[in-house]
Amino acid sequence: MNRQDFISTLTLSLSGVYASAFDKPAECTIHTSRVCDRCKYNLGRNIIFEKGVKDVVVDVSQKLITIKYDSSRTTSERIKKYIVSIGYDADELRADVYKREQIRDCCLMDVKICK
Repeated sequence: MNRQDFISTLTLSLSGVYASAFDKPAECTIHTSRVCDRCKYNLGRNIIFEKGVKDVVVDVSQKLITIKYDSSRTTSERIKKYIVSIGYDADELRADVYKREQIRDCCLMDVKICK
C-alpha cells in the first residue's frame, strides 16, 4: 500500500469514528404509575447513573419520564428494567414489590403532592 492510499484510508476511518461520537442521542418517554415531587428528585438522581443516560426529565403532572440516552451503550428496554428495579412502573412492566412499598411510604407522606 502506498503512502497516499494509507492516508486516505486512515482519514476515512477516523472521520467515521468522529461522526459516530457526536450522534444525536436517542430519546424515549416512559409512563409510570405515580410520581410525587420527592419521587421526581429520586428518579432523576438514580436514572442518570445508568450507563448511557444523558438527560432525564420527569413530568409529575402527566407521570412521564423522558430520557435521552446513547443508543450504543444502552436500550430503552434496559432503562425500563432499571426503573422497575428501583420501584416504579415503566409502561407495561410492573415495579419490584419490595421497592414499591418503600416508595409508597414516600408518596403517602404528603397527600396533597401525590394522589
